[in-house]
Amino acid sequence: MPKKNDAATVTYSLASSLFIIDTANKPSGDPVTALEAIAALGFRATELFAEGQMWEAPGPRETAKIRTALERCDIDAATLHTPLTGVNIASPTAGLREDSVRRIAESIRFAADIGARTAIVHPTGKPGPDEPQYTLETTGTTMEIAFDSVGSLVKIAQEAGIRIALENLSGAGLVCRPLESMQELRAFICAFPAEEVGLCLDTGHARISGLDPAGQARIGSDRLWALHIQDVDGVKDRHWVPGQGIIDWTALGQALSDIGFNGDWTIEVLPTYSELSLPAIGEACRSLKELWERKGMCNPGRHQTV
Repeated sequence: MPKKNDAATVTYSLASSLFIIDTANKPSGDPVTALEAIAALGFRATELFAEGQMWEAPGPRETAKIRTALERCDIDAATLHTPLTGVNIASPTAGLREDSVRRIAESIRFAADIGARTAIVHPTGKPGPDEPQYTLETTGTTMEIAFDSVGSLVKIAQEAGIRIALENLSGAGLVCRPLESMQELRAFICAFPAEEVGLCLDTGHARISGLDPAGQARIGSDRLWALHIQDVDGVKDRHWVPGQGIIDWTALGQALSDIGFNGDWTIEVLPTYSELSLPAIGEACRSLKELWERKGMCNPGRHQTV
């Protein structure tokens, strides 16, 4: 019999991006409203999203506003997802790369100010139509640029007292995407201090890249600090509630138990590709949390809402 993750020790988190990203996949929501909705669903932890209202650069007034909302809603924000719209720290275009590093650095400082412990960073961005696309020939150069950018961010994070977790990203629709797998990412971060740079596993990104999320978790091992839990159909980055797609959640739960994962279990679902309304998605997340709290991570029924 496989071991079951100890549900009593798990902190389930609901990413605020559910209430920030709209059905057109645009970041337009208000973070305080998002926190209130998360608390109403029974979650006591979240991953804040550095997009939508209040950004570009949040100042002291906005920081105080978020801290007050976190306290009022009794929510812990252990992680913060740094900006991703128009961001690519691996871009060969110097202006874009420098602006991306600046924006992420601002969000890292903000994360420290509101009491977060880990900042989630995309090591590569998806090139826009006017940017050079990733190719097999330029992969080495891309990784060198990303390495330099992460090095700059590590210095900012050290000053702020924040850790950085690099997220695996899908190359679906691209010729290639450097740092797509946990194998690549684990090797990439070896040169950085183990207590300062780790990994975030996005289950959907892994699956649409043709990778097994459970196997990827095992490769992340002790450097795996964060999770983005979402389901997919194997083709697109759907960000569905687990049980609506094809991921084997029981296998992932076993892997997380085996490696002793002790970070938040962050459900990162979005309304963009869902047939469900936003309230229905929220209720499905609440039901999933309650199910996994009772049984450990398991495979819920398709479109399960109870």
